[in-house]
Amino acid sequence: MTIKKAADLTGLTPKAIRHYESLGLCPCFQRSEGKYRLYSPRELDRLRLIRYYRELGFSLEEIRSLLDAPDGAVREALTRQRQKVTDEIARQQRTLATLNAALSTAPRGAVQGGVAVVTIDLQNDILEGGALACKRIHRILPRLEKLFDHARARGVPVIYICDRHEPDDPELLLWNDHMLAGSYGAEIIDQVAPRPQDMIVYKNRFNGFVNTNLQAVLDMLQVRTVVMTGWRTDVCVAQTAIEAFYRGYRVALAEDGVDSTSQAEHDSGLTLMRINYGFDCWPCETVLEKLLDE
Repeated sequence: MTIKKAADLTGLTPKAIRHYESLGLCPCFQRSEGKYRLYSPRELDRLRLIRYYRELGFSLEEIRSLLDAPDGAVREALTRQRQKVTDEIARQQRTLATLNAALSTAPRGAVQGGVAVVTIDLQNDILEGGALACKRIHRILPRLEKLFDHARARGVPVIYICDRHEPDDPELLLWNDHMLAGSYGAEIIDQVAPRPQDMIVYKNRFNGFVNTNLQAVLDMLQVRTVVMTGWRTDVCVAQTAIEAFYRGYRVALAEDGVDSTSQAEHDSGLTLMRINYGFDCWPCETVLEKLLDE
């Protein structure tokens, strides 16, 4: 059949077919007496397969390797592509959540009192069976659940900072493989799951400002004071809180809304932040009133 008929049957344009032929993806071996391209059913199937892979988001170079690949290799490529699409959807959802939050706060300017609740690493890998399991996490979850609901009711944004690691992240050399991108362990614990108006920031270091858009989110919301909560008092909470201090934010600790893997580690983190940086420390139950009503 002619290139025009092949284009009609495959949904491709003649220009696209010629391009794929020039790249060697679908060479046309037959010509009419007038030197026009002629396409057989086999070549038609190949063109349809190229279109199929293109619609799945594969590059032309990737398609080249897939066209004659065994079923196992094709399945592996499809699995990798699915993860890429999943990650992109998650990224777009985070962007949408940030836009929604920005629009919801725009009419009244700065968020209530310039205060935001920031919570660190409340993820499934801390629960039983997780890579970094510790039962002490259950001590703070009920209090944080109430604090987050209270914050939302008072127009105070809740910002989740979550660990998310790729297999080659340096932090995985120090700790067990944990909070791996796309895994159940990286998901936020159901008991304190975010609401549509909340924001999620992903980090791959202890400090929540490093390699993240946390600064941009705080700027957008015109935040001046951060209430620190989450897991671990002496590591990610402390490093993020201290960085916030250096960036000019007022920092308060919800002292019964942070914890660590032992009482000694928790106490050392609190002592460091209280003595060296003078952070205000109040219980989850009263921290917002202390800041908003002063």
